[in-house]
Amino acid sequence: MNIKKNLCVIAAAVLAAVSLSACNQDATAPNGYITASGEAAGYHFYVPKDWTVDLSTGATSAYCSPEDPSSVSVMKWELPSSDTTLEDWWNMNMEDIEMVFRDVEIVSEADTTVDGAYAKTYVYNASLGEFNYTIQQTAAIRDYQIYLFTYTSTADNFAAHEEEVAQMLQYFTFD
Repeated sequence: MNIKKNLCVIAAAVLAAVSLSACNQDATAPNGYITASGEAAGYHFYVPKDWTVDLSTGATSAYCSPEDPSSVSVMKWELPSSDTTLEDWWNMNMEDIEMVFRDVEIVSEADTTVDGAYAKTYVYNASLGEFNYTIQQTAAIRDYQIYLFTYTSTADNFAAHEEEVAQMLQYFTFD
């Protein structure tokens, strides 16, 4: 009798856990991904389900793990004027980057698209304190706003997440 009772309790607990996890699924997220953006963000940003979403900074962001703090974030701003180009914006952004980081070196720059919108991807190396980072920033202009997707990792670990980051950008959509 105790075995039957224990089995019933275990079965009920498993069913409850499955029910709760099904409620937390985002139907719009691609398979294996979770939503990182809030409802009022103006975009949908998805990260691998094993990454940790962090909305505490005011940006939409996520990091890989405490052992590997590689991170991604999305921010958006109003453009300074309606005729600002991506190149104009990048030059302003670079001034800010050089105020924070040392030894900034552009590795590559490429034209791309984000959800059909023209975008540019910049990859650069930079130092902060004793750490060397590789940073990828993809910027797109839509409706007089700049959307900036940033992937930051230590220089040694950057390549480990390049495919995941490419998928995140592929799944990114504007509202």
